[in-house]
Amino acid sequence: MNKLTLIFKPSLGNKLLGFFLLVLIAIVTLATFQDYLHSKRGGYPFFFSESLLFKTLWFLFPPILLLIKSVFQQRRITTPFQMGLVVLVATLVHLLLVPLIIWCLSTIFREQSYGFVKVLTFTLSNDLVKIVLVYGVYLFLLNYLGAKNKKTQLKKHKIPSQYLSVSNGKNNTRIKLSDISYIKAATPYIAIQVENKQHLHSETLKSIGGKLDPRFVRVHKSSIVNIEHVLSYKSRLNGDYDLLLEDGAEIRLSRNYVNDFKKCFEPTPQLTQ
Repeated sequence: MNKLTLIFKPSLGNKLLGFFLLVLIAIVTLATFQDYLHSKRGGYPFFFSESLLFKTLWFLFPPILLLIKSVFQQRRITTPFQMGLVVLVATLVHLLLVPLIIWCLSTIFREQSYGFVKVLTFTLSNDLVKIVLVYGVYLFLLNYLGAKNKKTQLKKHKIPSQYLSVSNGKNNTRIKLSDISYIKAATPYIAIQVENKQHLHSETLKSIGGKLDPRFVRVHKSSIVNIEHVLSYKSRLNGDYDLLLEDGAEIRLSRNYVNDFKKCFEPTPQLTQ
């Protein structure tokens, strides 16, 4: 099990489990209220303890869901066979525990106990589909959301490419990012400056900015510079600055982008106005 797997599984399992617990509490509450309404309509007394006793079916879901979550954290359950096996085992355990718990509690607290076989057959005929659906859906969501979360984590940790592919009509060129000194808007293109050559590319500054690494800084609404190619900057005394690049080019630094630029330019000493 890799570190990436450990990052997302506990959080994912807790969120799903919390969601299922809230749903189960709501179901038990509504089912108990339904029993009360049935008793009033039928003209027979309502016993809260007896109603809760037969909600054992729902009370068993949290511990078994916790067990499934624990198994999922230890070993990914991804294949149809593995998922089917887990759902089958969980369902069988659930079906056997319901009549066993009801029989034990009714034997202890009631004058007449509810028979094990009778409760088992009742549960099979009325609740089998519910049990299979709950475990099946929970396991499916663990896998689906886990895979989605993993893709997001991989994307965040993905090492950025060291190259940029530029196109202008039929021409497609791969440029090394470290060789780019600056990028400027040249409507309807953008101009990418590499040493003494300029490449026109069919894209917007905003769009290409998402493909660049942190060494590239926006310095104007119409230009981006490679901070590694900036030699110095000096004030225009109006809030704007002029950047001097290694190739001798001068790029305007707008006052709106000064703070971000200076953070990237440090620890190079700043020039006084």
